[in-house]
Amino acid sequence: MDTSILGTLSLIAPDLMEKIELRTLVLERVAALGPIGRRALAARLHLAEREVRAAADALKEADCITQSASGMELTPHGQNLVEAARTVSRGRRTLAATELALSRKLGVERVCVVRGDADMDESVLSEAAHAAARQIRFLLQDAQVLAVSGGRTIGLTAEAVALAAPMDVTVVPARGGMGGGVKTQANTLAEEFARRLGGRHRLLHLPDGLSSVAADELSHLPQVREALELLRHADVLLYGIGRAQELALRRGMGAHERDNLMREGAVAEALGFYFDAQGQVVGGGESLALDARDIGRKNRAAAVAAGSGKAEAIMAVCAHHPHKLLVTDEGAATRMMELLRM
Repeated sequence: MDTSILGTLSLIAPDLMEKIELRTLVLERVAALGPIGRRALAARLHLAEREVRAAADALKEADCITQSASGMELTPHGQNLVEAARTVSRGRRTLAATELALSRKLGVERVCVVRGDADMDESVLSEAAHAAARQIRFLLQDAQVLAVSGGRTIGLTAEAVALAAPMDVTVVPARGGMGGGVKTQANTLAEEFARRLGGRHRLLHLPDGLSSVAADELSHLPQVREALELLRHADVLLYGIGRAQELALRRGMGAHERDNLMREGAVAEALGFYFDAQGQVVGGGESLALDARDIGRKNRAAAVAAGSGKAEAIMAVCAHHPHKLLVTDEGAATRMMELLRM
């Protein structure tokens, strides 16, 4: 198939293209390795077994493969499709290799990379959000707590969560309120995630930027204390990562404070904290809601960030704090691989 056609299809229906790419990859690998079991194939492809199972079931339904005790094998109909499948799966294998390499180098358990560069094409950010939305249900279990940050990327992720069977989960904001649009506030997004997941939510009535004395006073209020306790014991933490100077300017930080951040080597902002390239907090973080040392250590951390310009910021946070999941794009992934080879 013409690669330009594949590119067009990926822009029209990115969710469908992901399924097509996975199914063609499974078909092509079964042709090369069959008979092979689903678990063994999942290990070869560095994918979750549930993903391979879903693709295999669809291919069986389409009379492309057979499944038996000895494993999966192609049918005559599947054999006729192998050459076309190789064309499609070649691009997927390239992404899979990048995902695996970043997973190893950053120490992130699962890395998902979508095509494109959000700095060049804003629609890529939506694709990253959709990829993150598909993963969030896999990270959560019933009776667990999900903490979510604010911001545009996490807002798009909330909108992309598919309405499905309700989950017995509680969603809380990962930080207090701050200046900016209400639609991308953590409180607003916690409510939207809860609605789409079919769970409950709690609001955090604790503005960021308060003095420690004022924050301590407010934290004793029952409605604030409950949300803080849920946040501190959250099972999954979902958040976005930004460039330090860009976020500082957007949030109205004065020139003197921004200069101080630059002198301290700040390259990333996440959850109200500013990090240097070694993952150390060099600014922000006055809120009582969360300690930067908790990221990935008291919860399963999942970060979503796209755009080649965010490569250093992503590395600063993800390479120095344990993460279960990172969702990014080709632009950022390629740049990170370049920086890691330096």
